[in-house]
Amino acid sequence: MASLLTFRDGIKNFCSKYDRIVAPAIRFILALLMFWSIVHITGGHNETISSGLVIFLLAVVCAFIPESLTYAIGGVVAFMNYFSGNKETGISFIVLFIIMYCLYIRFFPKATWVVMYAPLFFIIKMQYVLPILAGMFVGPIAIVPLAFGAVFYYFSLDASNYLAELSKTTDTENMLESYKYIFQHLIDNKDLLLTIVVFAVVLIITHVIYRLSVEYSWYAAIIVGGLFEIILFLVGNVVLNASISIGEILLGSICAVIIAVVAQFFKTVVDYSRVENTQFEDEEYYYYVKAVPKIVMTKQQKNVKKINTVSQNIADEDSVSGVTR
Repeated sequence: MASLLTFRDGIKNFCSKYDRIVAPAIRFILALLMFWSIVHITGGHNETISSGLVIFLLAVVCAFIPESLTYAIGGVVAFMNYFSGNKETGISFIVLFIIMYCLYIRFFPKATWVVMYAPLFFIIKMQYVLPILAGMFVGPIAIVPLAFGAVFYYFSLDASNYLAELSKTTDTENMLESYKYIFQHLIDNKDLLLTIVVFAVVLIITHVIYRLSVEYSWYAAIIVGGLFEIILFLVGNVVLNASISIGEILLGSICAVIIAVVAQFFKTVVDYSRVENTQFEDEEYYYYVKAVPKIVMTKQQKNVKKINTVSQNIADEDSVSGVTR
């Protein structure tokens, strides 16, 4: 445990010391992954905006701007790809995007990362970690971005299917039929409905337990959240006749618990064996305070022993000659 804590503190100290370099580098990598996931799920119909050079340059820019602007740029990239494939699809997406950005992201920037990286997590089949992490570090305000991230992913799947159907026929459907196809498939998508409901429930359960002032509540929240995720998805699969893979649910939820535990380890580790309880009051309230100390590895003090080389040489000579001083 001590070695793990030392390793963790070493990483945190390094990031803190070189924050001016590390922070932009991390934002660059995350932006690059976000743009890659957007191009992947939108089909990359706009070859210019989807080119590696443009994506790289956009990621460089995003390394030095706020997350909300990065999210906006990501929306533009997605819109241009959708619109290049089919204008009805592009217009449908931009309407959803503007609603989400103007009515929510601007007022709750803390939850921006949830919707920004949701497509990436869905692509790598690790979306099950999103409600647990959001419940731990964001709270109930992340429910809407979480739902929108799921809608964005499934919207992309339906849009891709729609574009594939258009490419097979020479008959062009009218605009109204295009919109009807897209939104009707979203409404009728049982996988999407199940995902939104389960994610919302798991997020709330995780957040409530995580905020309890009991020992090991953080880890209890993670485990309980993972268990509820498995149970609700399995039950929902049967009730709604959804098509989410059982193996994916089990493996994804287990990995989600492991990732959440690692994230909590890097955030904070406390020592429950040294809990202190105290009470005090002021003019209006009486306070009961429970203090749990954090576990922090301090640098070991090094004792340097100074050796007088001259005295040591004289002592060595005396020992050889047998002289006693």
